[in-house]
Amino acid sequence: MRIGLGFELDSGDDAHEAWHAVLGEIQRADALGYDSVWLEEGREAGASCPAPTLVLTHAACKTKSIQLRPAARRVDRTHPVRLAEEIAVLDMFSRGRAGVAFASAHRQGVPPQQLHETIDFVRAAWAGDALRFRGEFVRFPSHTPDEAPVGVSHPAAEGELVPQWDWGGVMPDFLAVTPKPYASRPPTYVEIADDATLEWAARHGISPLVTAKVPTAEAVERFSRYWRIAAEAGRSSAEVEAVLARRIALDGEGNEYALGGSATDLATSISALRAASAISHLVWVRDAGDEGQLLQFASEVQPVLQA
Repeated sequence: MRIGLGFELDSGDDAHEAWHAVLGEIQRADALGYDSVWLEEGREAGASCPAPTLVLTHAACKTKSIQLRPAARRVDRTHPVRLAEEIAVLDMFSRGRAGVAFASAHRQGVPPQQLHETIDFVRAAWAGDALRFRGEFVRFPSHTPDEAPVGVSHPAAEGELVPQWDWGGVMPDFLAVTPKPYASRPPTYVEIADDATLEWAARHGISPLVTAKVPTAEAVERFSRYWRIAAEAGRSSAEVEAVLARRIALDGEGNEYALGGSATDLATSISALRAASAISHLVWVRDAGDEGQLLQFASEVQPVLQA
Protein backbone atom coordinates (compact mmCIF):
# COMPACT_ATOMS: atom_id res chain seq x y z
CA MET A 1 0.00 0.00 0.00
CA ARG A 2 1.37 3.36 -1.05
CA ILE A 3 0.61 6.49 0.96
CA GLY A 4 0.54 9.95 -0.54
CA LEU A 5 -0.37 13.46 0.55
CA GLY A 6 -2.96 15.59 -1.24
CA PHE A 7 -3.44 19.36 -1.14
CA GLU A 8 -6.53 21.13 -2.49
CA LEU A 9 -5.47 24.72 -1.66
CA ASP A 10 -9.07 25.90 -1.74
CA SER A 11 -8.88 28.39 1.14
CA GLY A 12 -8.82 32.16 1.14
CA ASP A 13 -5.30 32.24 2.61
CA ASP A 14 -2.43 34.18 1.12
CA ALA A 15 -1.15 32.21 -1.88
CA HIS A 16 2.52 32.92 -1.17
CA GLU A 17 2.33 31.53 2.39
CA ALA A 18 0.10 28.59 1.45
CA TRP A 19 2.26 27.46 -1.46
CA HIS A 20 5.48 27.69 0.55
CA ALA A 21 3.86 25.76 3.40
CA VAL A 22 2.98 22.99 0.95
CA LEU A 23 6.51 23.00 -0.43
CA GLY A 24 7.89 22.53 3.09
CA GLU A 25 5.43 19.70 3.68
CA ILE A 26 6.50 17.98 0.46
CA GLN A 27 10.14 18.11 1.54
CA ARG A 28 9.29 16.68 4.98
CA ALA A 29 7.16 13.94 3.43
CA ASP A 30 10.00 13.02 1.09
CA ALA A 31 12.37 12.68 4.04
CA LEU A 32 9.83 10.57 5.96
CA GLY A 33 9.32 8.13 3.10
CA TYR A 34 5.85 9.07 1.85
CA ASP A 35 5.28 7.83 -1.66
CA SER A 36 3.59 10.72 -3.44
CA VAL A 37 2.20 14.25 -3.36
CA TRP A 38 -0.94 15.35 -5.26
CA LEU A 39 -1.45 19.08 -5.81
CA GLU A 40 -4.80 20.15 -7.27
CA GLU A 41 -5.35 22.67 -10.01
CA GLY A 42 -7.77 25.39 -8.91
CA ARG A 43 -8.82 28.99 -9.41
CA GLU A 44 -11.73 29.42 -7.03
CA ALA A 45 -10.01 30.69 -3.86
CA GLY A 46 -7.20 33.02 -2.86
CA ALA A 47 -4.67 30.23 -2.34
CA SER A 48 -5.79 28.09 -5.29
CA CYS A 49 -2.99 26.98 -7.59
CA PRO A 50 -3.74 27.40 -11.32
CA ALA A 51 -0.42 25.82 -12.31
CA PRO A 52 0.38 22.84 -10.03
CA THR A 53 2.91 21.45 -12.50
CA LEU A 54 5.09 24.54 -12.04
CA VAL A 55 5.04 24.19 -8.25
CA LEU A 56 5.87 20.51 -8.44
CA THR A 57 8.69 21.12 -10.92
CA HIS A 58 10.21 23.40 -8.29
CA ALA A 59 9.61 20.68 -5.67
CA ALA A 60 11.36 18.15 -7.90
CA CYS A 61 14.62 20.01 -7.42
CA LYS A 62 14.26 19.84 -3.62
CA THR A 63 13.24 16.19 -3.20
CA LYS A 64 14.76 12.82 -4.00
CA SER A 65 12.15 10.09 -4.32
CA ILE A 66 8.58 11.29 -3.72
CA GLN A 67 6.28 10.94 -6.74
CA LEU A 68 4.86 14.24 -8.05
CA ARG A 69 1.26 14.33 -9.26
CA PRO A 70 -0.51 17.44 -10.57
CA ALA A 71 -4.14 16.64 -9.79
CA ALA A 72 -7.62 17.74 -10.84
CA ARG A 73 -6.17 18.85 -14.18
CA ARG A 74 -8.72 20.47 -16.41
CA VAL A 75 -9.05 19.94 -20.15
CA ASP A 76 -11.15 23.02 -20.88
CA ARG A 77 -8.55 25.66 -20.03
CA THR A 78 -5.31 24.22 -21.39
CA HIS A 79 -4.48 22.96 -24.88
CA PRO A 80 -3.77 19.20 -24.91
CA VAL A 81 -0.29 19.82 -26.38
CA ARG A 82 0.52 22.14 -23.47
CA LEU A 83 -0.63 19.49 -20.98
CA ALA A 84 1.63 16.89 -22.58
CA GLU A 85 4.57 19.31 -22.59
CA GLU A 86 4.09 20.38 -18.95
CA ILE A 87 4.08 16.84 -17.57
CA ALA A 88 7.03 15.87 -19.78
CA VAL A 89 9.07 18.77 -18.40
CA LEU A 90 8.15 17.81 -14.82
CA ASP A 91 9.17 14.25 -15.57
CA MET A 92 12.51 15.41 -16.98
CA PHE A 93 13.30 17.56 -13.92
CA SER A 94 12.24 14.83 -11.48
CA ARG A 95 13.93 12.00 -13.40
CA GLY A 96 10.81 9.94 -13.90
CA ARG A 97 8.72 10.89 -10.86
CA ALA A 98 5.87 12.67 -12.67
CA GLY A 99 2.31 11.63 -13.32
CA VAL A 100 -1.00 13.41 -13.83
CA ALA A 101 -4.55 13.05 -12.53
CA PHE A 102 -7.46 14.55 -14.46
CA ALA A 103 -10.62 15.98 -12.92
CA SER A 104 -13.86 14.27 -13.87
CA ALA A 105 -15.89 15.58 -16.78
CA HIS A 106 -18.75 16.41 -14.40
CA ARG A 107 -16.45 18.45 -12.17
CA GLN A 108 -15.22 20.44 -15.16
CA GLY A 109 -18.60 20.82 -16.84
CA VAL A 110 -17.36 19.31 -20.12
CA PRO A 111 -18.59 16.35 -22.19
CA PRO A 112 -16.94 13.07 -21.13
CA GLN A 113 -15.73 12.57 -24.71
CA GLN A 114 -13.63 15.74 -24.49
CA LEU A 115 -11.88 14.42 -21.38
CA HIS A 116 -11.34 10.97 -22.91
CA GLU A 117 -9.90 12.36 -26.15
CA THR A 118 -7.50 14.64 -24.26
CA ILE A 119 -6.16 11.75 -22.17
CA ASP A 120 -5.77 9.58 -25.28
CA PHE A 121 -3.91 12.37 -27.06
CA VAL A 122 -1.57 13.17 -24.17
CA ARG A 123 -0.58 9.53 -23.72
CA ALA A 124 0.00 9.13 -27.47
CA ALA A 125 2.06 12.33 -27.62
CA TRP A 126 4.39 10.97 -24.93
CA ALA A 127 4.77 7.53 -26.45
CA GLY A 128 5.20 8.22 -30.15
CA ASP A 129 7.09 10.42 -32.56
CA ALA A 130 5.22 12.04 -35.45
CA LEU A 131 1.47 11.64 -35.08
CA ARG A 132 -1.88 13.20 -35.79
CA PHE A 133 -5.14 12.98 -33.89
CA ARG A 134 -8.70 13.43 -35.05
CA GLY A 135 -11.49 13.57 -32.53
CA GLU A 136 -14.65 15.50 -31.90
CA PHE A 137 -12.89 17.88 -29.49
CA VAL A 138 -9.16 17.35 -30.11
CA ARG A 139 -7.55 17.79 -33.54
CA PHE A 140 -3.78 17.86 -34.01
CA PRO A 141 -2.41 19.32 -36.19
CA SER A 142 -5.34 21.70 -36.55
CA HIS A 143 -5.54 21.11 -40.32
CA THR A 144 -6.00 17.34 -39.95
CA PRO A 145 -8.73 16.46 -42.47
CA ASP A 146 -12.06 14.84 -41.72
CA GLU A 147 -10.92 11.86 -43.81
CA ALA A 148 -8.13 11.03 -41.32
CA PRO A 149 -8.69 7.97 -39.09
CA VAL A 150 -10.44 8.66 -35.81
CA GLY A 151 -8.01 8.94 -32.90
CA VAL A 152 -4.25 8.55 -33.24
CA SER A 153 -2.57 7.78 -36.56
CA HIS A 154 1.05 7.75 -37.72
CA PRO A 155 2.71 8.33 -41.11
CA ALA A 156 3.13 5.30 -43.31
CA ALA A 157 6.66 3.92 -43.35
CA GLU A 158 7.11 3.93 -47.10
CA GLY A 159 9.21 5.87 -49.61
CA GLU A 160 12.29 7.94 -48.89
CA LEU A 161 12.31 9.73 -45.55
CA VAL A 162 12.37 13.52 -45.87
CA PRO A 163 12.88 15.34 -42.54
CA GLN A 164 10.09 17.79 -41.78
CA TRP A 165 12.51 20.71 -41.60
CA ASP A 166 13.25 20.13 -45.29
CA TRP A 167 9.63 20.51 -46.30
CA GLY A 168 9.95 24.26 -46.73
CA GLY A 169 6.73 26.18 -46.16
CA VAL A 170 4.52 23.12 -46.29
CA MET A 171 2.74 22.35 -43.03
CA PRO A 172 3.44 18.71 -42.04
CA ASP A 173 0.50 16.33 -41.79
CA PHE A 174 2.09 14.65 -38.76
CA LEU A 175 3.91 16.39 -35.91
CA ALA A 176 5.90 15.27 -32.86
CA VAL A 177 5.27 16.73 -29.41
CA THR A 178 8.50 17.39 -27.51
CA PRO A 179 10.16 17.03 -25.12
CA LYS A 180 9.48 13.41 -24.35
CA PRO A 181 9.17 12.36 -20.69
CA TYR A 182 12.13 10.89 -18.84
CA ALA A 183 9.98 7.77 -18.33
CA SER A 184 8.37 6.22 -21.38
CA ARG A 185 4.86 7.12 -20.24
CA PRO A 186 4.11 8.86 -16.90
CA PRO A 187 1.22 7.33 -14.92
CA THR A 188 -2.18 8.78 -15.82
CA TYR A 189 -5.20 8.82 -13.52
CA VAL A 190 -8.77 10.05 -13.91
CA GLU A 191 -11.50 10.74 -11.38
CA ILE A 192 -14.27 8.17 -11.90
CA ALA A 193 -17.05 10.40 -10.59
CA ASP A 194 -19.30 9.93 -13.61
CA ASP A 195 -20.44 6.63 -15.10
CA ALA A 196 -19.24 7.33 -18.65
CA THR A 197 -15.66 7.96 -17.52
CA LEU A 198 -15.67 5.05 -15.08
CA GLU A 199 -16.59 2.65 -17.87
CA TRP A 200 -14.19 4.23 -20.38
CA ALA A 201 -11.27 4.16 -17.94
CA ALA A 202 -11.95 0.54 -16.98
CA ARG A 203 -12.05 -0.56 -20.63
CA HIS A 204 -8.94 1.43 -21.65
CA GLY A 205 -6.61 0.68 -18.75
CA ILE A 206 -6.60 4.17 -17.18
CA SER A 207 -5.94 4.25 -13.44
CA PRO A 208 -9.05 5.20 -11.40
CA LEU A 209 -9.12 7.85 -8.67
CA VAL A 210 -11.89 8.67 -6.21
CA THR A 211 -11.61 12.01 -4.44
CA ALA A 212 -12.17 12.87 -0.78
CA LYS A 213 -15.47 14.54 -1.71
CA VAL A 214 -17.08 11.12 -2.32
CA PRO A 215 -18.38 9.17 0.71
CA THR A 216 -16.29 6.12 1.53
CA ALA A 217 -19.13 3.64 0.95
CA GLU A 218 -19.81 5.11 -2.50
CA ALA A 219 -16.07 5.07 -3.29
CA VAL A 220 -15.92 1.33 -2.56
CA GLU A 221 -18.93 0.76 -4.82
CA ARG A 222 -17.38 2.76 -7.68
CA PHE A 223 -14.14 0.79 -7.46
CA SER A 224 -16.09 -2.48 -7.49
CA ARG A 225 -17.85 -1.42 -10.68
CA TYR A 226 -14.55 -0.35 -12.23
CA TRP A 227 -12.92 -3.72 -11.56
CA ARG A 228 -15.96 -5.63 -12.85
CA ILE A 229 -16.01 -3.71 -16.15
CA ALA A 230 -12.22 -3.99 -16.49
CA ALA A 231 -12.41 -7.76 -16.06
CA GLU A 232 -15.19 -7.99 -18.67
CA ALA A 233 -12.97 -6.04 -21.07
CA GLY A 234 -10.06 -8.41 -20.49
CA ARG A 235 -7.91 -5.83 -18.70
CA SER A 236 -5.39 -6.84 -16.04
CA SER A 237 -5.42 -5.18 -12.63
CA ALA A 238 -1.62 -4.96 -12.93
CA GLU A 239 -2.05 -2.32 -15.65
CA VAL A 240 -3.39 0.31 -13.29
CA GLU A 241 -3.10 1.79 -9.81
CA ALA A 242 -6.37 2.45 -7.97
CA VAL A 243 -6.17 5.60 -5.84
CA LEU A 244 -8.48 6.66 -3.01
CA ALA A 245 -8.22 10.11 -1.43
CA ARG A 246 -9.45 10.55 2.15
CA ARG A 247 -9.12 13.03 4.94
CA ILE A 248 -7.59 11.47 8.05
CA ALA A 249 -8.24 12.41 11.69
CA LEU A 250 -5.34 10.84 13.57
CA ASP A 251 -6.52 10.32 17.18
CA GLY A 252 -9.78 11.97 16.16
CA GLU A 253 -13.27 11.16 14.93
CA GLY A 254 -13.94 9.83 11.45
CA ASN A 255 -17.07 10.25 9.35
CA GLU A 256 -18.43 9.14 5.97
CA TYR A 257 -15.73 11.12 4.18
CA ALA A 258 -12.80 10.79 6.62
CA LEU A 259 -10.94 8.03 8.43
CA GLY A 260 -10.40 8.56 12.14
CA GLY A 261 -9.07 6.93 15.28
CA SER A 262 -5.79 5.80 16.78
CA ALA A 263 -2.86 4.65 14.71
CA THR A 264 -4.04 1.06 15.19
CA ASP A 265 -7.60 1.96 14.21
CA LEU A 266 -6.39 3.70 11.08
CA ALA A 267 -4.17 0.81 10.02
CA THR A 268 -7.15 -1.54 10.46
CA SER A 269 -9.61 0.64 8.52
CA ILE A 270 -7.14 1.31 5.69
CA SER A 271 -6.41 -2.41 5.39
CA ALA A 272 -10.16 -3.10 5.27
CA LEU A 273 -10.58 -0.51 2.51
CA ARG A 274 -7.76 -2.08 0.56
CA ALA A 275 -9.43 -5.48 0.79
CA ALA A 276 -12.88 -4.13 -0.12
CA SER A 277 -11.90 -1.97 -3.08
CA ALA A 278 -8.51 -3.31 -4.27
CA ILE A 279 -6.92 0.12 -3.93
CA SER A 280 -3.14 0.26 -3.93
CA HIS A 281 -2.63 3.96 -3.14
CA LEU A 282 -4.22 6.03 -0.37
CA VAL A 283 -3.89 9.82 -0.58
CA TRP A 284 -4.20 11.71 2.70
CA VAL A 285 -5.85 15.04 1.86
CA ARG A 286 -4.64 17.53 4.42
CA ASP A 287 -3.73 21.08 5.28
CA ALA A 288 -0.01 21.76 5.51
CA GLY A 289 1.50 22.53 8.86
CA ASP A 290 1.11 19.68 11.38
CA GLU A 291 4.54 18.07 11.18
CA GLY A 292 3.86 15.95 14.28
CA GLN A 293 1.01 14.08 12.62
CA LEU A 294 3.11 13.44 9.52
CA LEU A 295 5.80 11.86 11.69
CA GLN A 296 3.31 9.89 13.80
CA PHE A 297 1.55 8.43 10.77
CA ALA A 298 4.87 7.51 9.14
CA SER A 299 6.19 5.83 12.27
CA GLU A 300 3.03 4.16 13.62
CA VAL A 301 0.62 3.52 10.75
CA GLN A 302 2.73 2.93 7.67
CA PRO A 303 4.88 0.12 9.16
CA VAL A 304 1.69 -1.85 9.94
CA LEU A 305 0.36 -1.34 6.39
CA GLN A 306 3.66 -2.47 4.88
CA ALA A 307 3.92 -5.58 7.09
